[in-house]
Amino acid sequence: MPPLPSLDQINALTTQGITFLTTLSELLDAEYQALQQRSIEQLQELVGQKTDTLQQLEENNQARNQLFISAGITPDKPGLQDYKARLNETEAASFTSLWSELERVLRQVNEKNKRNEIIITRNSRNLEQLMSIIRGQNQKNTLYNQSGGKGNYSAQNSLGKA
Repeated sequence: MPPLPSLDQINALTTQGITFLTTLSELLDAEYQALQQRSIEQLQELVGQKTDTLQQLEENNQARNQLFISAGITPDKPGLQDYKARLNETEAASFTSLWSELERVLRQVNEKNKRNEIIITRNSRNLEQLMSIIRGQNQKNTLYNQSGGKGNYSAQNSLGKA
């Protein structure tokens, strides 16, 4: 059986992951404010920052997973439970504390992302309705085409009535 990955390395990567997730959480809060204020410039800037942070988080996650895989531990819940079981009590407490914090911040980020997604979807739908009104299109005439896009089929409706 390969040696266990160093707890110091795992904890350092986990702490770094918590930092990246906390940054992402703050960016999602800023995005929420920008969405409320409809600040396009700020949203564009935040998208770049979120992309960079997500890239760093992905690299961090891959490095942590690689440490586990190289020790023959699967980087999933059962594998982490197995790893924790092989640690002494103090080490297990340290690992559990940091891992729990990582999971907590990840759940928080997921909730904030869903919140922002709902706002973006609602704003997009409202904009689409306004554009239809401006174009003079009746919402009842909007159907989906073969590629999944929306099309105005009012002319077909008129021909059917003729």
